[in-house]
Amino acid sequence: MHRFRISKIAVAALLSIVSACGDDEPADPATATSFTATLSGANEVPPVTTTATGTATFEVNGNEITYTITTTTNLQNAILGHIHLAAAGVNGPVRLNLCGTGAPQPACTSGTGVVATGTNGAALGVTFEELLTAMRTDGAYVNIHTDDGQAPPNTGAGDMAGGEIRGQIVPQ
Repeated sequence: MHRFRISKIAVAALLSIVSACGDDEPADPATATSFTATLSGANEVPPVTTTATGTATFEVNGNEITYTITTTTNLQNAILGHIHLAAAGVNGPVRLNLCGTGAPQPACTSGTGVVATGTNGAALGVTFEELLTAMRTDGAYVNIHTDDGQAPPNTGAGDMAGGEIRGQIVPQ
């Protein structure tokens, strides 16, 4: 029979190594600078029946937000993309324009851009820090609006002026 003697120092060192190797937890939301959102019609309020889906990623560097929006080919007539402030299941006000001027633009269905407060895409009625706090606490969402140019609006996929796909922004 073999007896092993393990010192407290050896145990502490081993636990430190195991702890460091297994650290797959996300960054502290209070200081997060990377965010993601999964967009679908089911997330809109009220829910929208559509096969369109998408993702949005956001990286914060100083007072700039670099974003990438990627949607499926099922999204037609995209005209606007925004960040709104509100919890999941609640509609909120637009606080940052990401893409679109009312005319279909590829940047609303696939593209990368940079926005900064006080410049292109200025925050509407909110400071940059307030926007960032909302993003860090699941209090912001991104959505893509569509319009087929035919009256009346909001008749279904490809014509949802109120928003066709939406996703809550969460820290990565």
